[in-house]
Amino acid sequence: MRLRLFPSIYFLCFSVPYSFAFSIPSVPSFAAAKHLPHNQEPLREAFDGWIDREERISLDRLLANVKPGGANVQGNKDVVDGTVIASPSKEAPDYWYQWVRDAAITTNTLVDLYADSPSSQLSSSLQNILTAYARLQADLQRTPNPSGTFNDLQGLGEPKFYVNGSAFTDSWGRPQRDGPALRAITLMRYLRAYNASHPTLWSSASPGPESFYSMLYTAEFPARSIIKADLEYVSHFWNHTSFDLWEEVDGMHFFTAMIQLRALREGTHVARAFGDEGAARWYSEQAGYLERFVRRFWNKDKGRLVATLWSRRSGLDCAVLLGSLHGLPAAGEQEEPVFPPWADEVLDSLMGLARDMGKRFPINTLAPRGDGDSGNRLEGVGIGRYPEDVYDGYGTSVGHPWFLCTSSAAEILYRTASHLSATGSLTTTPLNVDFYAALLPPSSSPDLFVNTTYAAAEEPFKTVVERLRHVGDEFLEVVKTHVDSEGSMSEQFDRETGFLRGATDLTWSYGAFLQAVKARNKAAGWL
Repeated sequence: MRLRLFPSIYFLCFSVPYSFAFSIPSVPSFAAAKHLPHNQEPLREAFDGWIDREERISLDRLLANVKPGGANVQGNKDVVDGTVIASPSKEAPDYWYQWVRDAAITTNTLVDLYADSPSSQLSSSLQNILTAYARLQADLQRTPNPSGTFNDLQGLGEPKFYVNGSAFTDSWGRPQRDGPALRAITLMRYLRAYNASHPTLWSSASPGPESFYSMLYTAEFPARSIIKADLEYVSHFWNHTSFDLWEEVDGMHFFTAMIQLRALREGTHVARAFGDEGAARWYSEQAGYLERFVRRFWNKDKGRLVATLWSRRSGLDCAVLLGSLHGLPAAGEQEEPVFPPWADEVLDSLMGLARDMGKRFPINTLAPRGDGDSGNRLEGVGIGRYPEDVYDGYGTSVGHPWFLCTSSAAEILYRTASHLSATGSLTTTPLNVDFYAALLPPSSSPDLFVNTTYAAAEEPFKTVVERLRHVGDEFLEVVKTHVDSEGSMSEQFDRETGFLRGATDLTWSYGAFLQAVKARNKAAGWL
């Protein structure tokens, strides 16, 4: 899903036809999309029904891009088990590869499903997929490539491989240092989920060399330990430049730094659980340095987090939203999160990006408004990657909205609603008061005063939380408007016509939608 401008153009994506048919339970609805007035219950129920259907379609189509079992890959002998293809599209554009970053993000979505229902019929299929994924990653780590080898660890920064597991040797934006961090995060998450039903995992004094979990982490190095190798890479190379997640700019990037920080923090606990005290101290030390470094991405003059330091771009970028979401510590981690989705800096960055995209793409001005002129209100629109984007899905001209970015904006708002509900209060500051005021409808908004704390029983608090959920639904209503009649999502939708464009059935498009729906369900649970 990225464009590299030099020396040639390439992109990344995910997709899937139906191969699995698992049922996902629905949850209570709590809001309507922007053209669904509150007094029209049938319309809100129709929107909730679409969410349920699209959730099942998205999982089916995501799984179709994963081997073993996926309809798009299972019969192809050239695709090795454990592969997550970016998309079944093989030309215009060619996404028939496996990216380390995108495969890890997609697999992490599957780990969430596995952890939520470890004894279900679905979990058995997922465990086969997760085991195959892990075994393939051990091989990919040790595959010499243009970035380097396993012996010097540099090879772990290679961004993508062919679907048969061999190295991609053509020109590319390399290295990309987010892949090892994301892979470590995914497999550490799987270790914890697996340990929940196999509690001897953490206490086994001397696991056998062929055991699955010893392949994931061992204190000895260089043993066949996937997580340890990735954590060693992250801890030694986080302060080196690399290409960003869009594969265009070489520099220091918010997204990369956020997920590296999460990987080292969680890696500290995993290393300690396996008695690897020296590594735990080293990872913790480097995480401390990274935490201070991440805070440099807040640009006070611009009033937003910037995607890349020292860049000539505006800094508005969907990568900031993605960095906050994927850098959010796992549940149970003790460290205070840095720039979580509900952080004032992230919310201000989202507001700036949404306002820019709302005016930038003609398709965003065509949707009917249910309550008159929007003015400076924050409302759901199609979100692209960044204002200066010129990748059109096939070549270079102008940018377009992306499904994954639009769903991620919704997830930020749902997570913020859940966080406020959990804490039971809202404190306004000079940094966040404009964001929360922009949520409120002009006709009935209560006044919000700066440097004021509103309790859960007070009207301003209740209105803000309701509007967070409502505007989150507005972003998903945009997704609903632009999927095709069968629920398919491509990489992008056209800025003028709204039709699908770019790589077909982008896997990350489906994964981002599933994560947004999961956050929506959690927010509904606070009602």
